[in-house]
Amino acid sequence: MLGESIAARFWAVVAEHPGRTAVLGDDGALTYAELAEEVRAVAAAVQGVTRVGLLLGHGPRMLAGILGTLTAGATYVPLDPGYPHVRLARMAELAEPDLLLALPEHKDLLPGAGDIVDVTSLPPAPEFQPVTVDPDSPAYILFTSGSTGRPKGVVQTHRGVMFQIRTHTANLRIQPSDRLSVVSSFSYDMAVTDSFSALLNGAAVVPVDLREHGLAHLAEVLSERGVTIYHSTPTVYRYLLDSLSPQDVLADVRVVLLGGEEVVHDDLDRFRRHFAEDCVFVNGYGATEISFAVQNHLTSADLAAGRGTGAAVVPIGLPLDGTEIVLDGSYAEPSQVPGDSKDSSRGLSRGLEGPEEGEIVIRSAFLASYLGASERDQARFGRDPDGTRYYRTGDLGRRLPDGRIAYLGRLDRQLKIRGHRVELGEVEAALAELPGVSRSAVTTREIHGERRIMAYVLGDAIDTTALRRGLELVLPDFMLPSAFVEVDSLPLTPTGKVDTDALPAPPGHQTPAEGPRLTGPIAPLAEHVTAAWQAALGVPALDWDQSFFDAGGHSLLMAKIQHHLEQSLGRRIPLTTLYAHPTIRSLAQWLADEAAAVGVEGVERADTATRRPHTPADRAALRRKRRGTRDS
Repeated sequence: MLGESIAARFWAVVAEHPGRTAVLGDDGALTYAELAEEVRAVAAAVQGVTRVGLLLGHGPRMLAGILGTLTAGATYVPLDPGYPHVRLARMAELAEPDLLLALPEHKDLLPGAGDIVDVTSLPPAPEFQPVTVDPDSPAYILFTSGSTGRPKGVVQTHRGVMFQIRTHTANLRIQPSDRLSVVSSFSYDMAVTDSFSALLNGAAVVPVDLREHGLAHLAEVLSERGVTIYHSTPTVYRYLLDSLSPQDVLADVRVVLLGGEEVVHDDLDRFRRHFAEDCVFVNGYGATEISFAVQNHLTSADLAAGRGTGAAVVPIGLPLDGTEIVLDGSYAEPSQVPGDSKDSSRGLSRGLEGPEEGEIVIRSAFLASYLGASERDQARFGRDPDGTRYYRTGDLGRRLPDGRIAYLGRLDRQLKIRGHRVELGEVEAALAELPGVSRSAVTTREIHGERRIMAYVLGDAIDTTALRRGLELVLPDFMLPSAFVEVDSLPLTPTGKVDTDALPAPPGHQTPAEGPRLTGPIAPLAEHVTAAWQAALGVPALDWDQSFFDAGGHSLLMAKIQHHLEQSLGRRIPLTTLYAHPTIRSLAQWLADEAAAVGVEGVERADTATRRPHTPADRAALRRKRRGTRDS
């Protein structure tokens, strides 16, 4: 497998399984033969170019765009249309795609970035033959947060991807009968592993766009489409399972794979409640620079005996075949790692026999490389005297007596927010460019078990709403601060650095807006919306006219709001409606208007187990019945 290109393997699978289901999307299923037709059309449209930017959303068209680009021998660059225009422009500026493939609704997101091809109008190309590709050629460029305030590109080869797929296939025993969820954006390596692990094994990909449909839809998809391997960040996993009723069991899932954040014991408790006894729980650890490097596989017997579950935080496990984990006791900060490989390799050599605790360093022949990264970031890579490349993760780990590795946190200011890698320095750099900001400090705080970004700003006539709007133009939603706190000064440590521990706690609530008391049908609905907001945001009071996102909300919390309201009101509420009506007042008014239009009570409770369907499939059937009644 390592000597093949991704495209060569895909076309071998097409020849072997033309009639098998390849993609189970919201618009129906595609067989391998049908997907292959779309892939050939894309390949013919991009042949002869080097890099192709993909503005194709989260579905079958993105999969065809990826495979078509690789079939033509080019490198694909996924560009998430949900990102701010400025960030997309910076990514395109760094990757320099020769052309863009786009859906019609996305074609204006990157003006001036080059030729744009509408994938919905590509002519068939049944005779196109795959281009022969060297396995060491680049397959994709993904982007992560950069310490300089700009994203940096991660370039992985076909050989590196095929190594991951071979390892993933063996570890999870992936068969053509499997169906793998793809929950994360295609701009992240999670989606790379999930998609190719399915499509290069004759299995089926099940893409789910959480931002468009929400948690209820994800639960329905897992049940209705028979997903057997579920993969997401712990944050999404928690929101998903907490949205289920106690009786819900996702019986078809045989593997639950989490990665990108710490896994805690409460996650194991959720697993026991909502998955079958023979399901396997996997805690994975890695980086965009290699994807998975370490995994901890736990069976029901392991959980019952407490084997491999650690203390408060579940261990990340054992190194995978093809990778080696060194715990470097020198704790070198990236800025201190010399560019000279002799100096940096000396520190690693000391760590090969130990110690039991240190910086997690990944040694492997399948590491990616950086594009457009700073010297500080480039210095994370090095080469040992034996010729093996290594990557300093900046994470701290401890080797346990049974050989498993426990994750202990970061050595620098990088962190994971809902599974996304974030450099706090990039947020500070974006703040510094906004009018009125003289200085800022960005840190994080734990709120309701979730790590959230907080921004402290100094300046003249600071308008926190304007700050959020300014950052929304350049940063993706997971990098936006949950709160902005205006301060007169920033406390310093004796060494002159900002003392983040001495920064004041952000305000816990806001006083509701003054105005006429809400009356009529909107009043009880506003109470329901307020209760849902308070539960999600963890605040005692809210302004009726403040945007949910200005109050510290984000897309996953919005999905939680959707679930809370659907359960309390007994009504279907599209996620798009919540985005269109992001204040308590406007959403309550929409609910009242919609209730009047369809002739239902303003508040229809569904509080008892006798009235609430018990499984995702039951709830989906009930929603279809309601929609049919409404349409008639």
